[in-house]
Amino acid sequence: MNVHDVSLVMRPGMPTWPGEDGPKITPLRRIASGDTANVSVVTFSDHTGTHVDPPVHFIEGAGTVDHLPVDALVGPCRVVGFDGPGHISAAWLERAGVPASTERLLFKTRNSERWREPVRPFDRDFVALDRTAARWCVDRRMKLVGIDYLSIEPQGPEKEGYPTHKTLLGAKIVIIEGLDLKDVLPGEYDLACGAIKFEGGDGAPARVFLIER
Repeated sequence: MNVHDVSLVMRPGMPTWPGEDGPKITPLRRIASGDTANVSVVTFSDHTGTHVDPPVHFIEGAGTVDHLPVDALVGPCRVVGFDGPGHISAAWLERAGVPASTERLLFKTRNSERWREPVRPFDRDFVALDRTAARWCVDRRMKLVGIDYLSIEPQGPEKEGYPTHKTLLGAKIVIIEGLDLKDVLPGEYDLACGAIKFEGGDGAPARVFLIER
């Protein structure tokens, strides 16, 4: 069995959304100092690295991360490769040959090559899903959608009102952002997404695995 870990390594200096600090790992106890065990205190935004967005991230009063359905986070998954210009659209998805039975869809784009430089600064020029692609996913009753950078929403004028996030989250589709798909080929996998279960959380870092069939 071949298992791909498509999660980013949580490290100080990693790319983060502007205004959000990267992980800080502070020693609390150390064996070298005479303590019985090594223990650290870790602080970070709940949208750091590979993470999930629950509905409450963009919809006040909606579902939180501790109530995400497990049957969305685990199950068959398709990775599709996008190498076109601009952002992913419904028109492109119609041509992509996604089987009608697909419930979990991950997008591998040129974004993934950025992860070969793990401390490369954040760059707003990334590929995302436009509002038509989000509606396409809703119309096909997707349970989960993932992208290989820190937001599934295009930057610039397209993001006014955040239609991609609100369309997907309004339909209770789980979003995974920050996937590292650089060494994964498009195709069929089994997905296992272990999001941290923060009570009332508006997001959570996740360890994500793709298992080859």
